[in-house]
Amino acid sequence: MRITKLLTLGIALSASAQAATTIVFWDFFGGGDGIRMKQIVDDFNKSQKDIVVNRTTQTWGNPFYTKVHTATVSGQTPDVMTYHLSAVPSGLQKNDLRAFSAADLALAGLKATDFQANLVSTLNTDAKAAGKTGLYALPLDTHTYVVYYNKDLLKKAGLLGADGKPTGINSIADLGKALQTIKDKTGVVPAAFSTNQDPATLWRMWYSLFLQQGGTMYKDGKLYLGDLDTKGKAALQTMADWTKSGLLTKNTQYPAAVALFTAGRTAMMFNGNWEVPTMVDAKAKGTIKFDYGIMAFPKLAGNSETWADSHTLAIPNNTKTPMSADKLKAVMTFIGYVNKQGGLGWAGGGHIPSYLPTQNSAAFKALQPNVQYSATAAKDATLEPNVPIFGVGGPVYDAVGNNFTPVLLGQLSADQGIAKFKTALTNFNK
Repeated sequence: MRITKLLTLGIALSASAQAATTIVFWDFFGGGDGIRMKQIVDDFNKSQKDIVVNRTTQTWGNPFYTKVHTATVSGQTPDVMTYHLSAVPSGLQKNDLRAFSAADLALAGLKATDFQANLVSTLNTDAKAAGKTGLYALPLDTHTYVVYYNKDLLKKAGLLGADGKPTGINSIADLGKALQTIKDKTGVVPAAFSTNQDPATLWRMWYSLFLQQGGTMYKDGKLYLGDLDTKGKAALQTMADWTKSGLLTKNTQYPAAVALFTAGRTAMMFNGNWEVPTMVDAKAKGTIKFDYGIMAFPKLAGNSETWADSHTLAIPNNTKTPMSADKLKAVMTFIGYVNKQGGLGWAGGGHIPSYLPTQNSAAFKALQPNVQYSATAAKDATLEPNVPIFGVGGPVYDAVGNNFTPVLLGQLSADQGIAKFKTALTNFNK
């Protein structure tokens, strides 16, 4: 009798294990983001009886998107994956992404209006430009360009207001004057900025300055280069002038730029909000010896548009081995969980949740230091041009590195850098 009961229990357990739906999830998150996503996946798995997510982290950038495309062509895809919103135009061009229907979203208890409007609008524009309709990715967050500042050094330079925020930075000229004042009164290089082997950081600053002057690189549904010789050149010349005058760190790699700021050797750092955990952790450990603040990238010209991107969740367009109804339901359950239950934990990485109930929650609005920049930064977030050559993993990064970096190093003029950049973009877009 005991043997029979054990056999019966074993069969029941085996049947239960077989009934579990396994989801293969690819992401590209390392560092603090990787730790947070692991926690979200672990928590989801603990909350489920019949769904298990197997997470695999791939290499960020072009290697990730190349691998996704290869997997889609072969029909050996993950069930769900992370995807940069800026890479969606390229993904649509390659037919790598499957659309989310309203019925799909309902499986997750979601609808399109639950997400930050400017991100959804960008996704709709991406689809329209590719001759498609629908949402081909669901935004998880906004990550954007912000300014980290050392309150102690700004106070010494006479540039810290009574509210603890920088003062007198209302134009590109104002920012240049402020940086020069910091240099004169504190003796430090005013701002940490990385360009050595880091075209992404250079692109984000240049694109923000370009946008705020009213520049665009997307018009009438296609690549537009008409503003580059004027607004594009002005933005690049400004950055070159700042570098030449010693107002930005020169020829500095990304980790070194972060280290210089956290060590108190620069008064500002122009970087993404993903460095928030670095600051929070360092302050908690006592390795940062100064008071710091974070602000949204300021309005310096005609508008306040600022470079931004969004991590999204997407489903590969696997036409060779289509997803079953049960698998789709499990995937959407996971996507719903990441946005709803995981949103606040994900925000701890500095990100601004794109799921509006989380973004508008009292808990998020009280989250430090995110609250210092999140409302303004979310509103001003401006995605990259809706053209496949742009975005993470796209060739525009090569064009920026090859043609803008030499301008900041004094090896090319701004005119030459812009001319070469235009040629590169034209060739990429053929």
